[in-house]
Amino acid sequence: MSYPPTGEDPLLGRAQIAALAGVSRSTITGWEKQEADYPSPRRSNGQDYFRRSEVMSWLDRQAVPPKWLAADEPVGITYGDRARKKERARKPPAATAKRPSSPYRIPTGAVDEPRPENQQIVNELLGILVDRVRGAASVLDYLSLLACLHYLRGTAADRFEILAARARTLTSLDEAAQLLRDIGRETDEDIRGLRGHVSMREALQRLEPRTARDLRHVVDAMSRLDEDVFGLFLDEYERQATLGSGEFFTPRAVVRVMTRLACSEFGPGKPESVYDPYARDGGFLIEASAACALDEEGLPREKAVRTYGETRRADTWRLATMNLLLHGVSPALDLKRTTPWDDSPGHALPGSFDIVLTNPPFNMSDPGRGERSNGQWAYGAPPLDNDNFAWVQHCLSTLREGGLAGIIMPNKAGNSGHKAERTIRRNLVESGVIDCVIALPAQLFTGTAVPVSVWFLRHPDTPCDETLFLDARHMGAKSGSRRVLNAIDAENIVSAYRAHRNAGKAVSPLGATAAEQQVPGALVTRDELRRSDYSLNPLDYVERQRGKENDREYELKAAWGRLDHAEQHLRHTQDAAAWLPSVRVLERLPRRTRPAFLFALDSLCEIQAGPSYSKLGKAQRSAGGSVPVVFPRHLRDRHISDEKNELVSEETARRLENFQLREKDIVCVRSGAIVPPALVQEHQAGWLMSPNVIRLRVLKEQECRVLPEYLFHYLCLDESVAWMQDRAAATAAPSLRTESLGSLRIPLPELTEQQEIVAMLNSLDELDRAHQTVAASLRHTRIALAGALLGPSADSVPDTRSRHRFEKEASL
Repeated sequence: MSYPPTGEDPLLGRAQIAALAGVSRSTITGWEKQEADYPSPRRSNGQDYFRRSEVMSWLDRQAVPPKWLAADEPVGITYGDRARKKERARKPPAATAKRPSSPYRIPTGAVDEPRPENQQIVNELLGILVDRVRGAASVLDYLSLLACLHYLRGTAADRFEILAARARTLTSLDEAAQLLRDIGRETDEDIRGLRGHVSMREALQRLEPRTARDLRHVVDAMSRLDEDVFGLFLDEYERQATLGSGEFFTPRAVVRVMTRLACSEFGPGKPESVYDPYARDGGFLIEASAACALDEEGLPREKAVRTYGETRRADTWRLATMNLLLHGVSPALDLKRTTPWDDSPGHALPGSFDIVLTNPPFNMSDPGRGERSNGQWAYGAPPLDNDNFAWVQHCLSTLREGGLAGIIMPNKAGNSGHKAERTIRRNLVESGVIDCVIALPAQLFTGTAVPVSVWFLRHPDTPCDETLFLDARHMGAKSGSRRVLNAIDAENIVSAYRAHRNAGKAVSPLGATAAEQQVPGALVTRDELRRSDYSLNPLDYVERQRGKENDREYELKAAWGRLDHAEQHLRHTQDAAAWLPSVRVLERLPRRTRPAFLFALDSLCEIQAGPSYSKLGKAQRSAGGSVPVVFPRHLRDRHISDEKNELVSEETARRLENFQLREKDIVCVRSGAIVPPALVQEHQAGWLMSPNVIRLRVLKEQECRVLPEYLFHYLCLDESVAWMQDRAAATAAPSLRTESLGSLRIPLPELTEQQEIVAMLNSLDELDRAHQTVAASLRHTRIALAGALLGPSADSVPDTRSRHRFEKEASL
């Protein structure tokens, strides 16, 4: 039995079912109450709807009683026969008519980096308008408004234009409230007409715009978008909702890698079907549909890929439905409350699929000793309180012959010492279903820092004798607290897979450097996997292959070279410091006369707090920016870190030029844990202050009296830092006011004496850094030497069995 095509499976209300079956509305209610196998409803906007396929299947089993037969109906006819006859006699519903074209309706994958003008519109929508439109409602309700407008603009342009015209004439809050209700209603009705069901009207009704003009600005901004940015709204939703590991969305670059690898394994006209048992935002179904939209000649395929997904959270299910429809993918997405292996027989997954792609929720706690007895487990029963290998076996069970599954798994599952999980890994390996395991970089996901890998699994009827392991942990770039894979990274991983599998060289992507092209890998035989205790952790194999003697020799030479350079720099710094008075060990500190006058800091400096959050918040920052922003976390050891993980565009920097930094400015923490300040270096000029810092800049008329470096060193004194911490602690949350900082009294010796003090302290700071560099180089050299002397040879195999036995004994 194949799953019914989504295009033929609309949602029906009770009145529609009654009309099709030729019975009264009360009869439908009676069937629901009395018949245990009557289909379950889906709820939307306070109303219940039913899948046509499920209703027709039930009606096909119900014969029409003789006394209720129409004049032209034979004895034995079912209510299903009657319903189909009525459907054939009807005109096609309006929802199936040709829909107006959209400026950004794209049957391809999602846009990762929108054009600057569209990014600017998104920043505007996610800036001050958020609080002005949501009122007492949550940010998620406001994001639902953006999602609805974006959806209507992309799939129902005629309806959107009518709503936009109304928005341009809004004059009162009552009109604004009515428009919000109508936006939600139009979205819900449009999606129901396309065989989906959501409930957005309730969320939009909770919004409380301050003025009608604010809502007008939101609708106007949405009307100026000319490409798909739904993914950016999903990213903001994910951040605001603080989704846990069970719900966070899968990074689009990871989705793209998995989809391309899976789809490229099929010939012309294939694959025909894709399934995601934990669909989240629908990304896998969208990318798979896009990857398989064209045939081998570049023309649209006659038959679209059949997609089906399941999800278990109502709010993300609604957004996923809209995301699918926006990208031209049929919304075959079911909201289920149970895991697939716990489904009742009547709700079990029908049919099988060519491709299964998913990112299931992780179970990171150590599994208990018990094993579950329920379910059919072809490779062994998983532990009771850990579903990682239950998802693996479910994916394999839904594959057609020749099919391929891609599943994201925590690295811990690859070499867990738990008896049940080791047994399952052994059976998977011996069955030849493990095609490839790719270790991904850490910190890719919003909801968890758990390191993960991608497992590719083959149908057991087409086993593989070797398993490919790839190490992509070094790829990607930091963006805030996360790591992001770009298009070149994704292409390199795909190329590495093909190169190893085809025993040839993959084509290097245009513009990629040699370092970016390198994705180390190892093809491992089944015998090697047995000797490694069936470990599926890429690091047990790829590291061994990378550790060849010539690589170790090169690394050791490089380490010795860095150490020699660091020691030369240290000697040079020591020689320079020796010429300064009071630096030599035996030199006594000269007696100094304390200045008679103390000066308030605000009489010497301009004290400027960072911009407000509305001017420089999360919405204004993006990985595509070019100007770094300095936050308190960047103030380390009296220096500003050169990490450029918070960026804004040049346009934003020009708009906030009053908050730019200059060389020799002093940066202090404004809110948060107070640490010693930092001095801005020459290469950091032009960077922006964040809202959480304060900038000190010597007044022009005071430049003849005080050196910026002298002020900096004075503010770094333990006594000065303690003074600032005490003033900040006086507030509800640690926060240093500019007025408080300005009251700090500073002793000022003569300018020549300030120069001597600065020279001595700067020299010792340079000496300190030189010693740290030598120490770090020495540690690195020790690691390289130990690896060369003690590391395993390229063809040795670690005794992971002994390691797992030791781990088990240590845990007892």
